[in-house]
Amino acid sequence: MKALIIDPAVHSLGGHHFNAVQRLQGELSELGLAAPCLGSAYADRRVVDELDVAPTFSRSVYGRSYATPAEFADSVEETGRQLTEAMRRSGTPDLIILPCCDQVLAMALAGQMRRSWSRRRPRILLWLLYGPHHLAAPDGPAAAGPGGEARAAFAELAANAGGVEAYCETPVMADFYRGLVPFEVGVMPGPGLAVRARTAKAADGSPVVSCIGFANRAKGYRLLPRAIPHVLDRHRDVTFMIHGIVKGSDAELDQPMFDHLADLDGRVQVRQEVLTSDEYLGRLAEADLLLLPYDPDVYGRRGSGVFADAHHVGIPIVAPKDCAFARPAFDDGWGVAMREYDGNSLGIAVLEALDRLPHLSACAVHAAGRARDDLGRVLSSTVESLAGREAGLAGLLRRFRPGAAPRSA
Repeated sequence: MKALIIDPAVHSLGGHHFNAVQRLQGELSELGLAAPCLGSAYADRRVVDELDVAPTFSRSVYGRSYATPAEFADSVEETGRQLTEAMRRSGTPDLIILPCCDQVLAMALAGQMRRSWSRRRPRILLWLLYGPHHLAAPDGPAAAGPGGEARAAFAELAANAGGVEAYCETPVMADFYRGLVPFEVGVMPGPGLAVRARTAKAADGSPVVSCIGFANRAKGYRLLPRAIPHVLDRHRDVTFMIHGIVKGSDAELDQPMFDHLADLDGRVQVRQEVLTSDEYLGRLAEADLLLLPYDPDVYGRRGSGVFADAHHVGIPIVAPKDCAFARPAFDDGWGVAMREYDGNSLGIAVLEALDRLPHLSACAVHAAGRARDDLGRVLSSTVESLAGREAGLAGLLRRFRPGAAPRSA
């Protein structure tokens, strides 16, 4: 049995895409399956070596402008050509995993399978992490054209695959896609690091407030210059640890903002290097409070890998009230909601969280103890079903081999 991971966005160490491929390969290895990956044509050497990535795709899933229908067709044609060439070298797998799938990748993969000489149709396991327009609400006016693309693409994928198993990270995103695609959509966080709950941190000492990850503009780092001084003026013991990678993001011009944050106060630490998985988990474990000031116009229905990690580790969070990914934290008492989406509201929410930190932390640890990580179970079930399908097909072929004795009734 052969497995293949396809993610055009995996290109550098750290971040969601690297962690997703690394986790999938680890889980599949425990099931006895190697799972090479087709990734970005610009993947650096360390990623190629560590994740067995074949540099393949010249377009990222985040690289679209959605300007014209021709852009979609051009993207599908280029992605499909690169995919076909890569799979000609690697062969047709039994299982294809798409940790971040959009309509371009879905249509390109459907076309490749339709043209394949192999009668074997691989099973597809995929995650729909965002709507048809990755920078807009899935049901907003900007997503109308991309929504039509997605409906057609996923219909083609379902018609040419040997089964599709799909997940979204939030219930509201899954509800949206259930009205768009011809297969069932479950709810499960995207593949991420295997993290464990920690014990509650001691209440004494300086609380550490963290913001960590890639500093794409939709992540809301631009709210920090107003929020942080507001908190520093009113809370003498707090320390901020701000980690934000702008290189390669849509926020490269925001570098002066990070320079300004670094000069604010000795209690504000700013780091911008790419973190390995262990370094990321170490930074996360230092946090007493995690800031996720994501723009609800983009993240209103989307999930957050950093939030999922905070859930499993047991870290209280601050996030906008309209971000669906944070709803479990608000409901279970380990999250504080920003009432408006601006720096002042972020600062007020941080102060509220610091005032209630012992209670929030206890609730976060309790929630972490109940958090489920179903990825291993899903992969195991998928592999077992494929093994059963192979065994059944082999038995059927043996029955029709020349000279095979007929079975008695």
